[in-house]
Amino acid sequence: MYVNDVEEFALKTYIRKYLKIIKTLYFDKKAKDQEYAYMRIGAIDVLRGIFVVAALFIINQGMESAVSSNLAISTWHGMTFADLVLPYFVLIMGMSIPFFVKKNYADGDLIIDIVKRVFIRFAIIFIVGLLYSVIFMEGRASVRLTGPYQLLAIDYLLVALAYIGLLNIKIKNNALTYVFLIMAIIVSCIMTLIAFINGYSIDKSVFIGIDRSILGGFMSKSTADPEGLMAILAASPLGMIGLSIACIFNKKPIKNKRYKKYYRPAMVRTYGFSRSNLWIDIKSWLNPKSIGSILSNYYRINDELKKLVNLALLSILMLILSHISQVFIPLNRNVFSLTFVLRMAEYAYFLSMLAYLLCDIMKLSFGTSLLRRVGLNAVPIILLDTAIHELIKFIHIKSIYTGTWLPFNNWFTTDFILPITGTDYASACYSVFITVIWVLLFNLLEKYKLKINI
Repeated sequence: MYVNDVEEFALKTYIRKYLKIIKTLYFDKKAKDQEYAYMRIGAIDVLRGIFVVAALFIINQGMESAVSSNLAISTWHGMTFADLVLPYFVLIMGMSIPFFVKKNYADGDLIIDIVKRVFIRFAIIFIVGLLYSVIFMEGRASVRLTGPYQLLAIDYLLVALAYIGLLNIKIKNNALTYVFLIMAIIVSCIMTLIAFINGYSIDKSVFIGIDRSILGGFMSKSTADPEGLMAILAASPLGMIGLSIACIFNKKPIKNKRYKKYYRPAMVRTYGFSRSNLWIDIKSWLNPKSIGSILSNYYRINDELKKLVNLALLSILMLILSHISQVFIPLNRNVFSLTFVLRMAEYAYFLSMLAYLLCDIMKLSFGTSLLRRVGLNAVPIILLDTAIHELIKFIHIKSIYTGTWLPFNNWFTTDFILPITGTDYASACYSVFITVIWVLLFNLLEKYKLKINI
């Protein structure tokens, strides 16, 4: 009896010790985040919030048998709404890395300390992914080694180390925008070539063969594993594109700017304005040289305008390249083909431009504050929502329409929504209803100053 008491006391002491360590780490991180909150880019948090809401909408379906095909990952070629969510989390993850490094560097951390933090974050997300696959995902064995969180973890590690490595060799931030974009296109070209070297059909994909030989039974049940080992590597260019966007956001103002001078016509300078020389003065302003001078000076003065122009031009460039690429390479989310990566980049540069304009330049708070708060707690929100959604399926209620016992989400949709909307929209309406409730509830985290990001 005495021995059991000693063991119980030792176990309690051990648990208290590690709970205290976790508590200390949580409050230290919270204090650091508050101290360096001025470094945060509102556009990144809002974009993350938008795709958290999209993920909640996809998860919280009311009738699994009536879910739109647009809310499921495409079988092979093509692109659906569901195909956008995980790739954009990879992109936004890439956007966050420079500010994570900057914050820790400003706090006095050495490069080696920041690298350690990157590995710790990678390990946490990867372990969360393994647990998620055991509890929520259907695998061929007891655990699925690859999945959405594992993809995020590995790509985060690869992209963060690449960014820190290039910073360490003193490549300037402004140049990194284009370095990472070029790297992303090169890596995507190589991975696309590997994926389709034997042909474009699903049965000839090299990715599938490699995944089956390495992962064996520990992979997705689908023919093409959308988060398989090779798909994880092929998704890394999206993180690099996210880095290129962050480098634009992080652009430093150019010092000692040189301005183009504009000289008014001699007649106007000598005699001033009059009816006879007014037209001369107007013509002097309405010519390409003077207009170029005005625009150039405004562009040089306004650092925020430079960021918007860069994002807009890169979006147009990606639009052109993606349409050229689609002539030769199919749009394929499962292998993250070059065309798919370029299309995601096109949307990402454009959405980043709009979000930065609204959130960081115009300081718009209406509506964006809700999304920003959701974006600050992305991983725990999705995990908690998934857990609740799976748990309520164990609650069975008898339907007054079908006379059968249905899981809660099916029952609520069948008895209350289906008679109003019909089969086509019932599941989506239930999802919208639940998603709105979750967004409002999760915004209470801000009220109590809770932040549980990883």
